[in-house]
Amino acid sequence: MNPAIEKALTIVHTEASVGWGGQEIRTFEEARWMRGKGHRVLLAAPESSEILKRFRSEGFEVRGVGFEKWSQLSDFSRLAGWFREIRPDVVGTHSNVDSRVGLLAAQFAGVPVRLRYRHISAPTRPNIVNKWLYNRVANHVLTTAECIREELIGKLGLDPGRVSTVPTGIDPPNFPSSREEERIALAHRLNLPETARFIGCVAVLRSWKGQEFLMRAFDEIAAEFRDHHLLFVGDGPYGPILQQMRLERSAAKRIHFFGHQNDPWPFFRAMDIAVLPSYKDEGIPQSLLQAMFAECAVVGTNVGGIPEIVRHLETGLLAPPKDVANLTESLRTTLKEESATARQGARALQMVNERHTRDKMGESVLKIVARVLR
Repeated sequence: MNPAIEKALTIVHTEASVGWGGQEIRTFEEARWMRGKGHRVLLAAPESSEILKRFRSEGFEVRGVGFEKWSQLSDFSRLAGWFREIRPDVVGTHSNVDSRVGLLAAQFAGVPVRLRYRHISAPTRPNIVNKWLYNRVANHVLTTAECIREELIGKLGLDPGRVSTVPTGIDPPNFPSSREEERIALAHRLNLPETARFIGCVAVLRSWKGQEFLMRAFDEIAAEFRDHHLLFVGDGPYGPILQQMRLERSAAKRIHFFGHQNDPWPFFRAMDIAVLPSYKDEGIPQSLLQAMFAECAVVGTNVGGIPEIVRHLETGLLAPPKDVANLTESLRTTLKEESATARQGARALQMVNERHTRDKMGESVLKIVARVLR
């Protein structure tokens, strides 16, 4: 138990999203950590959502709530009654619809800690509803990156003392195999020679994740680095378009799609470089933190919270978004300047161990809860 918290808490998360990405994974991992510390954690989400299925399969208490625009009034009534019944200490909301409904229901039911999480760096509209929800209904705002915190303070006029940044924490496994062993195992999996090497992107396949720019950059260096293959690990709505783009590349036979993987760690351990070429909306990306824990070199774009962990020439390399030439050069530099890349990887590993573990995340959230309760 955190010394600032004198009792086991009842914590409810609400989530309107039905998909499974960084935001939902963060909520899930935080809930697992809190339960491990003796707190009771519950979830309200649509029955069709992936997060509700995951929570239920892990034995959490769940409540199916539609969180549709047309169901907001009935959702509010149901949640307010539920909150009065279970009397949570904390309600944390994550997406737009569930935040409007969940925060109001929590305030109506007298929940003492009402957290509005903000995971991505997409612009927040400074309209009267958002200002009211963030300033009056929520009593603390929790962001995953400092750039998101600064944007909310500036646009919505929030008191800086009521907005905190708590990046997502990672709980890496004890790696049973070396990076070389994982690389060779992946080569065997793809029926490639044991000399094969890998560059990859582990992310949901969405247009703004920028995978098409990585594909074009890889095509530029493919002739120079003949043993290297490009991996896309993840699925999503942009997948069919990327598959078609692959056919137009000269190195098409060296570009591989793996779909969603429940365990991405073997891929990070096998890759020379993990790349996240997003051009908008990023907070602190879990995939790059995972890559750093796995001792994989990283290349990102100077978008959202990425530069907060990928410090150019210190913990990795940064390229401007949508800039194929610059991204190409970043890949080439990372592969050719092995000593500099190794130093960056060592600093990245030290940084994530010091600042981005799951324990650091959970303890930081509990400190915020204790402060609000006081």
